[in-house]
Amino acid sequence: MGRSTTAQLRDKDRHLTVSQHDTDAPILPVEQIARLREIHPERVDWVFQEATKEGDFRRSETKRVNTFVFIERVGGIVAGLSIGLYALHIAYSLAMAGHYWVASIVGGTTVLGLVSAFVIGAKRKAKQQSDPPQRK
Repeated sequence: MGRSTTAQLRDKDRHLTVSQHDTDAPILPVEQIARLREIHPERVDWVFQEATKEGDFRRSETKRVNTFVFIERVGGIVAGLSIGLYALHIAYSLAMAGHYWVASIVGGTTVLGLVSAFVIGAKRKAKQQSDPPQRK
């Protein structure tokens, strides 16, 4: 949800309190909104308007990032498929020309390379999703 920190300083008849609240929610906690209503009632509507703008921005940014990630992944798949088909076509052409050993090396390394790239990429992605995020 969030994390709150409060610090107080007292000196005889003076008292100072500082409060901080960290959250990933786009709106202030209810207690702070109630306190703001006591201090400056006109600003409560402004806070809600700003929270609405922030929420809209977050949603549009998330959609944009997800779209680019999708394009990147599909582009990688299409590029891998194109490279694989081209290399296999070269291997076929070499085999038809009588260069069997070269054709088998080109075709075998192409298939092996693409399969291992996709398998290693899938394993790395699965490992990243299972590892907890590191705190700095």
